[in-house]
Amino acid sequence: MERSFYYVVTWSEANELVRVLSERFIPFALVQSKQLKIPQNHIAIVFPDLAVRVYVVVRKLFGRDGIRYPDPLASKD
Repeated sequence: MERSFYYVVTWSEANELVRVLSERFIPFALVQSKQLKIPQNHIAIVFPDLAVRVYVVVRKLFGRDGIRYPDPLASKD
């Protein structure tokens, strides 16, 4: 799956969010990555590029805009 943006949430928040996203057939992945600098007891819910109407649903669910996923080809200067 192409990774476009993500939200960092606690594991307990992720439980309900995963259920809602699955019920609405919105594609996502759960990711723990040092690259994203996720705090302990948190996880990233990662999304591919979404249609605008689907992104609006996701944004409303999380209450904010997502964070752009780092480009894997970007230099590490």
